[in-house]
Amino acid sequence: MRTYIYFIIILPFFLSCNSNLEDTPTNDIDKNNEVENLAPEVFKVYIDSIASDKVSIRWDEAKDPEGFKPKYHISLQDSLILTDFINNSYTIEDLKELTLYKGQVIAEDNLGKQTAVEFEFTTTKYYLNFLKYLNFNLDHGCSDGFINSIFEAGDGNYFVLGKASENGYSYFNYATKIDPLGNSIWVKYYPYDNGYISDFGAARTKTGFLIVSDYYVLKLDQNGNEIWAKVIDKFNKQQGGVEIMDIVEDLNGDIYLIGDTDSENENVIQQGVLMKLNEDGNILWKKEFKESLRNNFRKIIITPDQKLLILGAQDTSGCTRQEYNYGNCSQIDFWLLKLTKGGDILWEKTYGDQHYDFPESIITLSNGNYVFGGFRSHKFNSDYKARIFEVNPLGEEIWNLTHTNGHFYSIKETSDKGLIVLGGVDNFAYATRISLTKFNHSRIEEWNSSYGEDFTNIYARDIILDSDEGFRIAASSWTFKACDGKILFIKTDPLGNF
Repeated sequence: MRTYIYFIIILPFFLSCNSNLEDTPTNDIDKNNEVENLAPEVFKVYIDSIASDKVSIRWDEAKDPEGFKPKYHISLQDSLILTDFINNSYTIEDLKELTLYKGQVIAEDNLGKQTAVEFEFTTTKYYLNFLKYLNFNLDHGCSDGFINSIFEAGDGNYFVLGKASENGYSYFNYATKIDPLGNSIWVKYYPYDNGYISDFGAARTKTGFLIVSDYYVLKLDQNGNEIWAKVIDKFNKQQGGVEIMDIVEDLNGDIYLIGDTDSENENVIQQGVLMKLNEDGNILWKKEFKESLRNNFRKIIITPDQKLLILGAQDTSGCTRQEYNYGNCSQIDFWLLKLTKGGDILWEKTYGDQHYDFPESIITLSNGNYVFGGFRSHKFNSDYKARIFEVNPLGEEIWNLTHTNGHFYSIKETSDKGLIVLGGVDNFAYATRISLTKFNHSRIEEWNSSYGEDFTNIYARDIILDSDEGFRIAASSWTFKACDGKILFIKTDPLGNF
């Protein structure tokens, strides 16, 4: 699918020549007082859309003084490409990208009198754009699932990871390799029935991937083959709110995972947990973080100075468990912690307002700052707003924004030092759309685009930058039909056109 760039009434060229281009002799008034036939009047030509290989033009009806209905010819680069045309719009195809073209629309009456109006345009750069649907199951049978992550494979292809189901209620981990045009190369399933459909985390490693889901950790090679699978007993409680959330591998092959569990402390509802594993998945140590009533971990990354950075959420109200149970007070803010690889806190800070903040994504910028985001739930109604923050290496806030989009899920830095943010719109409606928001280096919003379909929920949680400055997204598509889930592989141009 290719999306074109539209312009409103440009190139209204009035340069005309009232002449017979075929050198037909002018009809003078003869001795019998015959009236000279006049050429059609000057008209306007418009460029409606320009692409890399085509342009759509239209023109006003040329009025003829004698009342004839003109026919039209089109010339391009001094060559006639269309003759005796009766309509008022035309698409010129088979053009070259980034090329200046000059042409004329020529109106001709029944007696051969002509008026030509010039136009010109420059074709755009070619960008690959498409949306392609894939089944979660290669046999095209019952297909449901949820895509969470997309990674570059290093060979020009892409890895897409998430969960899939064959019966609509029991979900297992899923991986597929996809070529640049969205064709599936291979599909792998991992038969560990675990957790809610969207409970999933993944990380790229030197040799493949790590996947976390509920209380499982899987290590895969480059071809999706399982190296090992581990059950982390700390999270194996079969209760809501107790699960592994994210995982990362450092340059030495050591593994760090984070998650949430309940607490033995009666004044703590949830506590964050950090674990270190060796390359074989054996636990080396664990640490618990329970400073407040609620302490949740969501994302972990390794910073350029080889420290750990954890994004989570924390109750900052100071409420006791009893006050919370009675509903008298509560406030959840973003929570950012920088730690050594031994799990010692270097600094921690919270960010938020009087409402409830939920973290989703964090990255390190090329200048050393950190950007994180998620969404805010209003304390007194069901209003959801996307939120994004930038902080310096010490966690001091530089910029924040609350956006009308409902959610921000994935953030990446662009080549111009800006930000591209993948989000969601109408996440609690029956036609959920995905959104793209571009901020420039000054954090001013440049553009916002979205994609959705009627009676369909489109979910996306991860985005990557493409070599042509466009973006690639692996999404999930759900309709109201049972077993009708699809993978939606999307390639956009640099302006987020789907």
